[in-house]
Amino acid sequence: LGDVYKRQYSALVSGCVSLYKVSGQKKYRKLMDRQIKPGLDLYWDSTRIPHCYQSYPAFAGHNDRYYDDNDWVAIDFCDYYERTGDKEYLEKAIQLHDYIYSGWSEELGGGIYWCEQKKESKNTCSNAPATVLCMKLFKLTKDAKYLEQAKKTYQWTRDNLCDPSDFVYWDNKNLQGKVDPAKYTYNSGQMIQAGVLLYQATGEKRYLKEAQQTAEGSCRFFLKVQPIAIGEMKFFPGTPWFNVILFRGLKALYLVDRNEAYIKTMIENADYAWNYTRDENGLFSNDWSGNRKEQFKSLLENACMIELFAEISELQ
Repeated sequence: LGDVYKRQYSALVSGCVSLYKVSGQKKYRKLMDRQIKPGLDLYWDSTRIPHCYQSYPAFAGHNDRYYDDNDWVAIDFCDYYERTGDKEYLEKAIQLHDYIYSGWSEELGGGIYWCEQKKESKNTCSNAPATVLCMKLFKLTKDAKYLEQAKKTYQWTRDNLCDPSDFVYWDNKNLQGKVDPAKYTYNSGQMIQAGVLLYQATGEKRYLKEAQQTAEGSCRFFLKVQPIAIGEMKFFPGTPWFNVILFRGLKALYLVDRNEAYIKTMIENADYAWNYTRDENGLFSNDWSGNRKEQFKSLLENACMIELFAEISELQ
C-alpha cells in the first residue's frame, strides 16, 4: 500500500479527470466522486497541521508527507473543479496549496523541500508543479497572491536547477548547495507547463521562450533511437508516468505556438506501445519500444496511459 497514493493512486486521479474533461461523460464524474476520491481520502492526515495527504493510509499511523505528492493531486483537483464547479475540490486544492507552501524556506534562497520529514533538499519535482498549481489557482480565484508565488517559485527553480547548457532541469539541490544532476522528463515537463501558464497570464514573452528552450532541450536529451521490427524509432525513457507529465507541458506549449514536433513524437510512442508492445492481458510495460520484457506490470505504468490517451484525443 505504501506507494499506492504516492504515484499509482495519483495517476488514477489524473486519468479520471482527463477522461471527464475530454468526454463530459457522467460515469467518470460518478467514478471520481464515489470511488476514487473516497479511496484517496483514506490517506488524509488531519492530525498534523497543515493537513494533507500522507504516504500510507491514515489508519497505519503517522508516516512521511511529501510536498510533491500533494502537488499532483491539488493540480488535478483544480482541473476537476474547473469542469464541475464542485467547490469541495477547489477548497481541497487551496488547502493542499497551503500545506505545500509550508515547505518553503529561505535556505538556499528559497524553494520548497521534497519531504516534510526529511528536509534535506529542494527538488524540481516539488517546486515546478507548485508553480503550475499556483497558476491554476490564480486562474480560478483571480487572487494575485498566487501569481506572485508562481513567479517567485518559477524563478527560484530556474535559477537553481536549470542546466544552462541545454535548459533541461536537474533533480535537486541539497542544503550544502550541491546539485544532483539527474534529469527526469517530468521535471522539465512541469517547468515547460509553468512557463506557458505564466506567459498566458502575463504576456511576458521570456516565459514562452524559456518553455520552448526546455522543450527543445528535453527532446534532444531524452529521446533515444531504439530498434524496432521495421527499422528504428526514437523513444522517450522507460519512465511512462514521468513522460506523461512531460506531455502536459508539451501539449500546453503546442496549444500556444502550434509547433507539433514535440507532441508528435510522444504520440507516436504511445501509438507504437498500444499497437505492438502490450502483453497478452493488454498491459503496458515501462518500455514503450518493447525491447525490454518484464514479467510483471505496474499500476502506475498503465494508469498514466489513461491520461495520455485522453489528452491526445483532444488533439485529433
